[in-house]
Amino acid sequence: MNVTYRRELDHNYLVLEQEEYQENYQMGMLLKNRIPGFLECRMSRLDRQVSLYYEITSRQSLSLVLERKRINLMELLSLLRGMYRAVQSCEEYLLDVGGLLLSPEYIYLEPDEWSIYFCFFPFRQQEMGQGLPELAEYLLDRLDRQDSGAVTLGYEFYRIAGEENPSLRELLENWNREKEEGEPETGRKAEKTIIRYDENGRTVVEEDCIREREPERNFDAVSPEWTGTPGGGTSFLGTIREPGLFLRSESAAYPDLRITKNSFLIGKKRDAVDGWLKARGISRIHSRISREEDCYYLTDLNSTNGTYLNGGRLEVNEKARLRPGDCVAFADVRYVVEG
Repeated sequence: MNVTYRRELDHNYLVLEQEEYQENYQMGMLLKNRIPGFLECRMSRLDRQVSLYYEITSRQSLSLVLERKRINLMELLSLLRGMYRAVQSCEEYLLDVGGLLLSPEYIYLEPDEWSIYFCFFPFRQQEMGQGLPELAEYLLDRLDRQDSGAVTLGYEFYRIAGEENPSLRELLENWNREKEEGEPETGRKAEKTIIRYDENGRTVVEEDCIREREPERNFDAVSPEWTGTPGGGTSFLGTIREPGLFLRSESAAYPDLRITKNSFLIGKKRDAVDGWLKARGISRIHSRISREEDCYYLTDLNSTNGTYLNGGRLEVNEKARLRPGDCVAFADVRYVVEG
């Protein structure tokens, strides 16, 4: 299975290629129906090779969304319910549930609403349980440890995913029943979580040091410092310069950017990016600037209005090297690379 990304007019696509195509019932169902919980799909065929185009416009992969943030209880519930809905769709349309791709890079969502969409690949044959443990383990590493409900549900999902016949229905029904019976509030945050195992090897979650969650702070997008002056004016003291790549904003309305990390995300979803740009036309997770050895690269991350380098629009997931003097634009927010 070859994976690429393509842009056509105002649409972005995840493209999966299959070299040897054979007609099958599942392909017909996928192409002729808008299936709840699935990414919409169309097919392009050349001889025996088939390319499946999955619509991902304005959506982001789970792996990208969780690169900079931790998953809380409501988000985890949305993910599990979305997965259960996709399994139900497989049953309704007589599709093999093993065709659901459970790797985080193939699970897409609307970052603000956490509406979940799965990629169904009709040429893939495996049991549902084979992909669940890897997904559960991935989520364990990204739980919000200060959200007691997320920790409890995350470890319960991990336990069920390791069973011989895992049941998402049972997990969600048990969770909903416990909430209806008056389980403790999940709004409080646990400062410390202790994980142990009982004599049967089952996970037991213990929490202590309960406190309110502190607001997150983002210091990676650097903007000019200022102080008030007599008469209410503003006096700029200049931009703090540190090692790394420096992007100077061409507009005082947007901050300069100092990139000191190996991977620096830019967008308007504040809790998921390093450089926050609150501007019309900016996608929630718009672009990435990455460092490889002594070089910096710009990548478009499925943005709606595009990422531009020296006037040319990058393709989805296209990576281009940055050099001093380059002009970079995220939609219509422009920067100059100063090194």
